[in-house]
Amino acid sequence: MKLGILSSSADCVALLRQLAAGRDCAVYAGADGLAAAREDGVGMLVVDLDGLEAHATQAAEGVSAFRQSAPQPHGGTPAPAVLLLAAAPQKALLQTLRAAGADDYLLKPIRRNELALRLELLMRAADPQTDAARLVEAGGFSFDLTRLRVSHPARPALDAALTQKEAELALLLLQHLGRPLSRAFLQERIWGAEPELPTRTIDTHVSRVRSKLGLKPEHGYRLATVYGYGYQLERLGPPPGA
Repeated sequence: MKLGILSSSADCVALLRQLAAGRDCAVYAGADGLAAAREDGVGMLVVDLDGLEAHATQAAEGVSAFRQSAPQPHGGTPAPAVLLLAAAPQKALLQTLRAAGADDYLLKPIRRNELALRLELLMRAADPQTDAARLVEAGGFSFDLTRLRVSHPARPALDAALTQKEAELALLLLQHLGRPLSRAFLQERIWGAEPELPTRTIDTHVSRVRSKLGLKPEHGYRLATVYGYGYQLERLGPPPGA
């Protein structure tokens, strides 16, 4: 699957090429780059919003057209294809492109580990039948995003199967260790703008992640409810066996 990078920043392009781990990459610039990426058959596109503010309408139309014409790997349905990189002052453009069909976003300054995780998850969703193992380390755990399994080097008995949403939630919690995450944030990042999301869905998934990963004090972690707000995952000390 080809990864498209729409950015005028050499540093951004270099980082994304590095994180793409040998995948075929194509670089584009400006709002016209969206049409070029569509014509090139790009399977996933990362869009840096810098320089697009004056072309919001064209960019939104480009994202919408790109999503509608996304390749269908192995005969499946089009998968998430657009990741946005935005600065706080670009909130209006970010919302416009999300409404046009962009699948996910990260706010600047971009953290390398977080970008790597989002790329892995979105690229796996874009081509779920890929044979190559995609391994990601987070918070002491090792995630196989191809097989959707999680393990821990200090806990040989742990080899748990996850659903796609459970994997995304676990990674999100682990990359924000020690930070309270609101329910609104969790819903936006994992489920997007699903208007009919049942109230207990987040709680159920958090409970499953806690159980499957063993996020309990005896294993050096505590996944706690922050009353009236959301959840917080803490590492209580060195990983078991350290």
